[in-house]
Amino acid sequence: MIKELASAWNNTNLVNRLERFLPYRLPFLVFFQILLMAAAYLSSFYLRFEGLIPREYYLVMWKTLPIFLLVQALFFQYHALFRGLWRYVAFADLQNILRATLMSMLVLILIDFLISPYIGAIPRSIFVLNGLLVITLTGGCRLVVRHLRERYLPEGERRRVMVVGELKDAEPLLREMSSHMDDYLPVALVEPHSQSRGFRMYDVPIVGGIQHIARMVKKYRVQEIIFAWPDAPADQLNEIVAECKRSQVRYRIVPSLSQVLDGQYRMADVRDIELEDLLPRPPIYIDQENINTFISDKVVLVTGGGGSIGSELSRQVAKFTPRSLIIFERAENSLYEIEVELKRRFPNLSLHPLVASINDGPGLDLLLQHYRPDLIFHAAAYKHVPLMERCPIEAAYNNILGTRNLVKAAIAAKVGRFVMISTDKAVNPTSVMGVSKRIAEKYVQACNGHQYTRFITTRFGNVLGSAGSLIPLLKSQLSQGGPLTITHPEIERFFMTISEAVQLVLQAAYIGKGGDIFILNMGTPVKITDLAEKLILLAGKIPGKDIPINFIGLRPGEKLYEELFNDDEEAHPTGHPLIDCATGPNETLEKWEVRLNEIQELVRARDRENLLAFYQRNIHNYNPSASAASEMV
Repeated sequence: MIKELASAWNNTNLVNRLERFLPYRLPFLVFFQILLMAAAYLSSFYLRFEGLIPREYYLVMWKTLPIFLLVQALFFQYHALFRGLWRYVAFADLQNILRATLMSMLVLILIDFLISPYIGAIPRSIFVLNGLLVITLTGGCRLVVRHLRERYLPEGERRRVMVVGELKDAEPLLREMSSHMDDYLPVALVEPHSQSRGFRMYDVPIVGGIQHIARMVKKYRVQEIIFAWPDAPADQLNEIVAECKRSQVRYRIVPSLSQVLDGQYRMADVRDIELEDLLPRPPIYIDQENINTFISDKVVLVTGGGGSIGSELSRQVAKFTPRSLIIFERAENSLYEIEVELKRRFPNLSLHPLVASINDGPGLDLLLQHYRPDLIFHAAAYKHVPLMERCPIEAAYNNILGTRNLVKAAIAAKVGRFVMISTDKAVNPTSVMGVSKRIAEKYVQACNGHQYTRFITTRFGNVLGSAGSLIPLLKSQLSQGGPLTITHPEIERFFMTISEAVQLVLQAAYIGKGGDIFILNMGTPVKITDLAEKLILLAGKIPGKDIPINFIGLRPGEKLYEELFNDDEEAHPTGHPLIDCATGPNETLEKWEVRLNEIQELVRARDRENLLAFYQRNIHNYNPSASAASEMV
């Protein structure tokens, strides 16, 4: 019968006719609820006297009925209970009904005390019975209407959702979904530790532990899994994804509670599970208070500010209210994008985005003399290994000579601190890009102690999602149906998010005394093959079956394994558990000035062969790719 009514409701002609009555819905709801109040009051007398109402109380009942209806209606109106949409009734509405009823009862008891000498007293039990009946009828009707609309009169296709997470984390999400059932229908809750198995939350059954997820997906016909476990360790998330790899359902996760105000989140905050959620990395923390003091009211310059690292440095520096932020970038589109973003997010920031190049030595001198920065973050560099193998002259021109230009301009402008962003590819380098960054490291370190400026270097590995890096490439290949291409089945890399890396750069800049090379702890190295398989699983596909993985061989200059310390360096702890300091033999600034002058002459002559030979003579652990010496510019 109910299904037939639902079918009739969805009939277009009937719906069109019903729409004509929408302007009269509010008067009808007010009238209907007043009828419920009247029924509750009359029924309370009927129940009190078991159907045999004495004449004197019968008259009192009818005389006081208008008073009861008026007082209760006024309190319902005060609590906006006549305007609520019944299909979205929630616990807050029931609270308001309870509150309005109790307040009206108190007022009616007082009124009865005042008028009882004239029209007769109302039995005290009537107030209790009437209050209970008003709450039951007005609240019950709302719940019935919501139940019927949700079960039999849906307005769209609802996704059957399984929530995975601890009860304290899952509760806000289930509560949110209970108010938006048109889109989401929670059908099961998986509590990782199975402590509440067999119970229910918001009428959603709490089922078995993680090892039963795949079976529960099938049993409850789950279309989407949402992980309400924002701080779950990566190995747990990996276990869950592996358990569900054959279910081919969508996976999403709520944000970290530390990222959401007061630990609350909404369905709008739920996002897809990203690869970084599954990678084993140590939790990042920095000394916010001291870094704020370190940057606040300072003039800060970021080179390469339109790149992945430089733009994130600009964002995070802006949060610490510098006196002004200067961004150097020679790619105008990238510079324009970060300018627009920072002006929108930090309207009071004194921002100076400049199209400039670190290869323009005289121009750098003039700009730094004009702006007088207190702190420089040097992120401008060529970074793509295969490209630099083909263009070693440009790598030396930008990464080495450009860095020297900036260093000399910083010294002349009496900059307080100069922080260079380096890379793990500078460790025992096998590529042109790596050896150019290693020479830049050595030169920057040699400059420390000779002038006012403190020179600091930070070295870390791959950052997830940086422009032109591995992860965006694999995601692009995945979106096109594959195959995913990997250079070697055993290749490994360190990974960290851009935001995490920049936080540690800021921490290193603060703790640096000068002449330091800081190494950021990036956790354990990850096999690229495992990473590709996880990407495929997150897309609901099966690696090797739905999406193939092809191995294409190592590229020129590419290592199988990355390192964080050179052979002649030793690791020493710092005051921060995620930052180590590399110490090794230092050579004098005079020697490096002579060497960089030689590099400058080789770059001017575009003498590729002698430049590569220079690298091998002066960087003893440089082991170049065989193809580097043979390719032409």
